[in-house]
Amino acid sequence: MFNTLNLDLGFKWTKAERGGKFYRQPTIVGEAKDMFEQNIKSDHFIYNDELFVGNVALEYSDIKYFSLNNKKAEAETSDVVMKTTLGYLARKDRVKLVSGLPINFYFTQKESFKEKLLGLADEGEYTIRKGRGKNFTVQPIVEDCKMVPQGLGVTMDYLLDEDGRIAKVKAAQQKILTVDLGFYTLNLLGFSKSSIMKESKSVLVGVERAYTLLQGYIQKLTGHTPAIYELDPYVISGQYQGHNIVPLIQRAFKSLASQIKNEIESLNTEFDIYLIAGGAARYIYEYLNLPNKVLMDQLAQVRGYGKIGKKSWK
Repeated sequence: MFNTLNLDLGFKWTKAERGGKFYRQPTIVGEAKDMFEQNIKSDHFIYNDELFVGNVALEYSDIKYFSLNNKKAEAETSDVVMKTTLGYLARKDRVKLVSGLPINFYFTQKESFKEKLLGLADEGEYTIRKGRGKNFTVQPIVEDCKMVPQGLGVTMDYLLDEDGRIAKVKAAQQKILTVDLGFYTLNLLGFSKSSIMKESKSVLVGVERAYTLLQGYIQKLTGHTPAIYELDPYVISGQYQGHNIVPLIQRAFKSLASQIKNEIESLNTEFDIYLIAGGAARYIYEYLNLPNKVLMDQLAQVRGYGKIGKKSWK
């Protein structure tokens, strides 16, 4: 029995899972530096003794790399993050992998992204260090790869059971719209009668829109503002330098929800079920006036990829 490796490589967050073991880190890389042992946490990753990856880069690197490159196979930052993720979860194992791309990039980029993943082992060994542990040498081998449009993982997580069989039979016969909110992209994936609907699309309306507004609100309140990739902990806590910024967060995401509602309405289609997904989905959920809406969690996409893998490679 094999375990698929399920990879969701996003602009802001990378999530992955294999056999119940998870990786969840910001998609950011930074120059490594000496650290006091007391400051090293269990979720800190170092790639090839050269680069901090994820949380440790965000917190400690003086020079950070944060990619805006839409092409997953070409972006250097996502390359290091991808290798770190696969190296941590697969070590030197042979794996089958499921991943996704934004709907509008799916047809133009899926082959180059698959080639990158399938050729990973040919790039040779490299090292990963996690927390206070020692370096371990890795060379994961992706022997098969399935690429799907982003949003389909969420849809399948909702419809399928753990063995990849349809669990919600009635819903599977209805029209479902998955509203998959990423950092830069919004995927609107329609699904009906086992097929992806032609109306499906991705648009550049993501969390970044709300964060840009929030930066302006915080600047006006305090006279300065965090960088956009540093906003997450303040949004989660609702505090910035002793200020309660919850009303500002709500205002920014209410504006984003209005833009998303306009994009949904532009599809000119009535859906029976609306799945609201993505790491920031909970911030827009209450502002989306939609019937039969369901809030999905941040790992729904990755879980769904796993179910797609089980359905594909029985």
